[in-house]
Amino acid sequence: ETVYPITGLESGALEEEMAELLFRQFAVGAFTVQGPQGARYESSKETFGKIIGLTDEKMEEVASSIGGQVYENLIRNSMMTKGQLDQQDMMMLANVQNKLGIAAEKGEEMLTDCQKKILSEEADDLLNNEGATPEMLKAFREKCNSMGMELEADVGISKSRLVRMFEVEVTPGLMKGEITIESGEVLGEIQESLGLSPEEAEKIFENLIEKQAKFTLGQVKGEFLRGRDDEVAPLIKRLATFSAFANGEIELDVDESTAYKIVNLYDAFDFSEEDAEAVEANKEALKTAMGLPVE
Repeated sequence: ETVYPITGLESGALEEEMAELLFRQFAVGAFTVQGPQGARYESSKETFGKIIGLTDEKMEEVASSIGGQVYENLIRNSMMTKGQLDQQDMMMLANVQNKLGIAAEKGEEMLTDCQKKILSEEADDLLNNEGATPEMLKAFREKCNSMGMELEADVGISKSRLVRMFEVEVTPGLMKGEITIESGEVLGEIQESLGLSPEEAEKIFENLIEKQAKFTLGQVKGEFLRGRDDEVAPLIKRLATFSAFANGEIELDVDESTAYKIVNLYDAFDFSEEDAEAVEANKEALKTAMGLPVE
């Protein structure tokens, strides 16, 4: 190993900040210049660093900071155009790592940090957008999962935002009747993907059911006030389904006469193509939720 007894720093010819700046410029030249001249830069980089008095650790730190920006640019471009890195991208990153003299472990750390940063920015853009659709949220969480990133720990999405993501994804299926009591597997997949515990997801779902049930009851009352009793069938069926989800354990604010009117209308609906036991169970849950006696 070559030792330089007199260096730029030790002689006082350079201050450390200037020495780092000089090495940074030299390292950038080694990376950006092509052909024989680039090779000369590359082969002389370590020698130059030692002549000006930098340690191996400081040279790697400077090279890493350059590599960090290069890494981020390459990763950002690939993720924007292709969604994720492919084999060609990984080869390019390995080349950058080699040219800048970045250790393999450090390169892997930089790659992970860049991915986290980019996903975090994407999450902010998505979750600050009121027009974010369930499909958009699903695609984003699945992309994070495929990259081995946890939405809370790695991407930095807060618990309250994870709750919102769960609600936004689940609500449309709930309102359309696509999510039923038998949809545990679907809900479980969303829960695991978002990094929520089963208990957290269950609580969120219960709150969502109660919120939607109260909203639906308000719609039913509104139709009654307008004299449109013939328009309430889908709403009352939905209200009964929500009540069944919660086993009737929802406190619905409704007077007794309106509650009986809802039940009587429910009894009059055509359920010929539905399971009789499920229809009856939903009715019992609906009565419980509205405070009516159950036979």
